[in-house]
Amino acid sequence: MASVKLLRPEGEQDFADVHALATAELGPGLASLEEIMRVDSLTGAAIWTMKRSGAVTGFLAPLALTLEGRDALVAGTFDAANIERRWVAAMGQPLAGFYCWCSAARDQATRGALSLALRALIDVHFPDLPFFARASSEAGGRIMRHLGFLPFDATPHLFWRCCSVTEQTA
Repeated sequence: MASVKLLRPEGEQDFADVHALATAELGPGLASLEEIMRVDSLTGAAIWTMKRSGAVTGFLAPLALTLEGRDALVAGTFDAANIERRWVAAMGQPLAGFYCWCSAARDQATRGALSLALRALIDVHFPDLPFFARASSEAGGRIMRHLGFLPFDATPHLFWRCCSVTEQTA
């Protein structure tokens, strides 16, 4: 599988660029800039960027979930714009899954690279953990299906994928 280099935000401007890109690509109603920075500081790994010529061209925001976070997501009580501390795991804490909080890109090449990075997280680094995502757009739903995500039970717009489970059923 091809390697994709993702970078941690280097400062507040990178976070501002991530927030601006997310709202430009996905619209209003997303987490605030302050919320993005707060959640990233809780986990130490919530935001990963791609840059070209020093500018943020895309980002991936995989939230590491605690058992409480995974259960809240499945129950429909998880508010992605207002993340509760007890829902996310910091580096080194036990994980119960991941939530693809958000992803956006300025161009098709960056979107493709971010899809490869997400695929590597799922298939290579965390094959035994479930990954969840919400379809925020028709295009997002198509990308999730292309990556092997399936609708999760009766929870509207929630998709999931777990490499070790899908390999057993294939």
